[in-house]
Amino acid sequence: MQPQHLNMTTTVTGHQLFLFFSLADGEVDGKLADAIDLLGQHMENMHDVDGGPSDEAFERGRFQLLRAEAGLTSEQQIVHPALTEAHGLIRLEGASLGPLKEYETGLRTLMEAAGGSVETLAGVMRPRSYTSHAMTEFAYAHALPPGKGEKYPLAAVTPMNKTDAWWQMDFLHRESFFLPRYDENENMVVKGHALASAAGVPNINRRLVHAPEGYGLEGNYDFVGYFEFAEADAPVFREVMAGLRDTSQNPEWKYVLEGPEWWGRRVSGAAAFLERA
Repeated sequence: MQPQHLNMTTTVTGHQLFLFFSLADGEVDGKLADAIDLLGQHMENMHDVDGGPSDEAFERGRFQLLRAEAGLTSEQQIVHPALTEAHGLIRLEGASLGPLKEYETGLRTLMEAAGGSVETLAGVMRPRSYTSHAMTEFAYAHALPPGKGEKYPLAAVTPMNKTDAWWQMDFLHRESFFLPRYDENENMVVKGHALASAAGVPNINRRLVHAPEGYGLEGNYDFVGYFEFAEADAPVFREVMAGLRDTSQNPEWKYVLEGPEWWGRRVSGAAAFLERA
């Protein structure tokens, strides 16, 4: 389904690619690390940046290298071995798709020559569709801004789909799941998405991208969530995800099918990126 048919914004403000790579067992040639570093020579390395991008950097394109954190990735409802078993991830973002696709093509060539593979998740950045002024103040005004890799070294990726029943709902029905629900005596009986995830607002930097071609399409994820946080806030991320998955307090999740919850560690260069591959 298309955003315009769902009362959701159609505006695209940027693009992201998630390039999950796997390599065959054995020694990694040091030349591969040099070649990967060369791919990003004209792009901004997000590992070294505090805050959001400048217009100029966003136009050129930006990258972040992440090494898989052993034992932390977990399977959910949608089995996707290329993600679950990935040794690492390169997340790209930019104003236009061209520089990102050029990087992807170069990485795929390098990895395949080394006996590896690349699995790509693509997404577009959009303005928020379910956000009033009051919700913006609650959920975003005090949100944790992006930070350097040394400050927020851990990251998690959560691809997901909404069920067909979700997309068939009236937009006001869908929007109601983000707010608390109350009984006839005005007692809160359900937290809803906003309160179930509230602990993450000041502690976890969150970014969300949408499927480029529309929602509910075979072989695509409707959304890919990306989160960065400090080591000390890893329990907060787990708490937030547990709260969202608790359908007694967040009924929205009855309509969610998740791909793997992938965990990685942000690194500054390809040598560290390939260390455990």
